[in-house]
Amino acid sequence: MSDDLLNDPSLIQEFLAESEEFLQRMDQDMVALEAAPHDAELLNRIFRALHTIKGTSGFLGLEPIVRLSHRAEDVLNALRKGEAQLSRPIIDALLAARDYLGKMLQDVREGGLQQYEMGSLLKELEAAQNSRQQPPALGELLVKQEVISSATLNAVLEEQSSAAEPHRLGEMLVQKGLASPAEVGDALVRQKEIAKPRDAAASTMRVEAAKLDDLINLIGELVLERNRLLQLSRDLSSGRLAANELSSSLNQFSSRLSFITEELQAAGLKTRMVPIEAVFRKFPRLVRDIAGGLKKEVELVLVGEETELDKTMVELIGDPLVHLVRNSLDHGIEVPEVRERAGKPRRGTIRLEARQEGDQIAIIIGDDGAGMDPERIGRKAVEKGLIPAERLRGLSTREILDFIFLPGFSTVEKATDLSGRGVGMDVVRTNLKKLNGSIEIDSQVAKGSTIILRLPLTLAILPVLLVRMRREIYALPLRSVAETAQIDSKHLHCVEGSEVLCLRGETVPLLRLDQIFPAQPGCDPTIHAPALLTNPSSSDDRGHGETSSQKVVILEVADRRFALRVDQLLGQESTVVKPLGNYLHGCSSVAGATISGDGQVRIVLDPTGLLANLQAARPLVRKASA
Repeated sequence: MSDDLLNDPSLIQEFLAESEEFLQRMDQDMVALEAAPHDAELLNRIFRALHTIKGTSGFLGLEPIVRLSHRAEDVLNALRKGEAQLSRPIIDALLAARDYLGKMLQDVREGGLQQYEMGSLLKELEAAQNSRQQPPALGELLVKQEVISSATLNAVLEEQSSAAEPHRLGEMLVQKGLASPAEVGDALVRQKEIAKPRDAAASTMRVEAAKLDDLINLIGELVLERNRLLQLSRDLSSGRLAANELSSSLNQFSSRLSFITEELQAAGLKTRMVPIEAVFRKFPRLVRDIAGGLKKEVELVLVGEETELDKTMVELIGDPLVHLVRNSLDHGIEVPEVRERAGKPRRGTIRLEARQEGDQIAIIIGDDGAGMDPERIGRKAVEKGLIPAERLRGLSTREILDFIFLPGFSTVEKATDLSGRGVGMDVVRTNLKKLNGSIEIDSQVAKGSTIILRLPLTLAILPVLLVRMRREIYALPLRSVAETAQIDSKHLHCVEGSEVLCLRGETVPLLRLDQIFPAQPGCDPTIHAPALLTNPSSSDDRGHGETSSQKVVILEVADRRFALRVDQLLGQESTVVKPLGNYLHGCSSVAGATISGDGQVRIVLDPTGLLANLQAARPLVRKASA
């Protein structure tokens, strides 16, 4: 690398950002090329990406990157000229080169290139042009390094087909005396080094110039308003502004400042919005690799890649989506032979879709696989002591499916590298909760499953409904508010010791804020068992000064609805939510806090946590008709 250019951090950062973007796109393009081998435009786009990486690397003096990208470029050029025929081994070799290039770029980001032994990989790329079928990855390495012969490897694979797994194959070869432990170990290390995924944290992002122009214009407007406020202060101090004129001037100023602030807020958020394509583009490669390992035929359909989401959300949603897609591949989609016997196409389909719904983003992961069997899940729940058998009969299908979100719950009899250890789905829901999101499942046996994630567009600004209970004011996320209502005490009933509200023929559980946050000092702000009322309109209510007319907020989390009893509805506003750290650690009913216009700290409630705590006391919380 040129020392002069190394001393220009901005140039290096620009090179890394551009090259990493090319590599991310190549993952998706190469998987698409495998499905459409005659797509010349796709092939040319991959070639141009590698050519650009090679050219810029040469300019910066990054010789190892130049060598590898040039060799991969030769393979693509042979495909373009018709000198080689596209096959899975060629795609495998090109993807291995892409991963190795990603590792090199990560090294550049962390300080500089290392010494690389690329001889075997360069030979793989050279051999890939012959378009012939080759042994599995480890077998290919062993054959090329003359550890064993190709004929011996094929004989071993025929003897035990499960030995295609790298570690099992290595053990067999050592046991049969066909390779030494050191030789197999070296080959495995080389294989892992190539396949090691890149985990570069993107600290920069590209923003359209038009968005920045809008932001700068609004900042200019804000500066003018600041000057106007300073002039107003000077006029008031000097006596040039009469007291009776002050109110009118302040009203005009506050109105104008409110408008500019809202516009500035919207423009600022737009600069952080990026297409969710940044997350989606990794899945074609993921599906291809996992489906190949599971011997399944799977088609991935991507919809709504242009849907925009806050950059922070895009970075945090990746891991939950990976887990859900892996579950669809492992548990959902059947092997081709099973699908044929069931009258399905051999190739299964996974659909990954994103769309905007109001101030939320919905991400749908669907498959046409085996679906989730509620009877099997229910039996496992009873076996694990999560619920009595007689209680299970009273649960809906949706409530039974929710058991898969419990820590340690799994219906898989034998754990594999992909799943079966009972971890994953509970982590997915926990991570979504941190993002103020929700998850819901719909599944039909033998037809497939659909999982819907709902996330806010941004974590920066949250529209809330302000409510008062006793002397305190609380904030409820507006996206979870289905409606507000003024009800009469005759609409309140006690069912099996729990309060419910009958509203227009629908029965929903009722929760009171003073049950969550007791007025007594020193009490933890967590849910307490509700005071069971034999008559909701009894003297217990009147003792608190309540009248027969009461106010409730109907909250909806996924398809679950419940009512929150409050004293007063104060209106809506947009606010900034701040986490409370360890101060209220473990209090699931609280999402954070905000500071109101009068400088007071207000608690922001978490509807998902409220529902979870309510269900802990009353397990049967679901939408139902009276």
